Amino acid sequence: MNDGAIPFTLREAQAHFQDRRTWIGILLIGALLGLIGPFGTFEHLELVPRLGYWLLVAAVSYSVGTVAGAALFPVISQRVHGIWLQLGLIGLLPGPLIAAVIYLINGLVFGFDGAIAYSHLVVYCALICLGITTASHHLERQISRASAAAPNPQRPAILDRLPRPQQGRLLHIGVTDHYVEVTTEKGTSLLLMRLSDAIGEAAPAKGLQVHRSHWVALDAVRSAKRQDGKPVLELENGAIIPISRSFLAAAKAAGLAL
Repeated sequence: MNDGAIPFTLREAQAHFQDRRTWIGILLIGALLGLIGPFGTFEHLELVPRLGYWLLVAAVSYSVGTVAGAALFPVISQRVHGIWLQLGLIGLLPGPLIAAVIYLINGLVFGFDGAIAYSHLVVYCALICLGITTASHHLERQISRASAAAPNPQRPAILDRLPRPQQGRLLHIGVTDHYVEVTTEKGTSLLLMRLSDAIGEAAPAKGLQVHRSHWVALDAVRSAKRQDGKPVLELENGAIIPISRSFLAAAKAAGLAL
């Protein structure tokens, strides 16, 4: 994994878990499993402990699977061709890690002698994770098709490439390794595309390329100043963006440089 993918994974996970819909879904699934009591938990646990157990399992396993899947995505998407093969790997590979966490929880709750064998958990967790990954991809495709069927001319097309929790007003587009880093008022995402294509999809948002690696939205600029004698822009989120010499005249014409 490259250096840019690690902070990207952390930002993706943070934005995902700041979305209340994530926790509502986890709560509903955990409560449903707690009421049903699968895998013998109905017989071994009373209602309240059983609900607590399944809420913990749902939250921990989903969190581990989400972070692991986000970490695997940049590597698999570059090295593996075919969306279904990518989904299969991203869905199955976190299984052993999730199984290890659940095995530990089961051991603490039921005792390791009575816990489900780790080998069985790996199979269960991998298949469940694969199902969730596939269902999530299908849901995202349906949402994208619905958005395409009713296009909004005032909405930058690049926003449709971002996770839903991070779709918001554009602030900045920059280059990070082989990715472009798209920052909105709701967070940051990495996209595997060229900066020129990303800038083209930023329309109709009003902005300006100020460096070969940076585009900024005009209404996101808090101030223009000099840092170590070089012109820079401070954005509303505190980011400092350099202005290169070749773009300095255009930045001055737009009122973005001293």
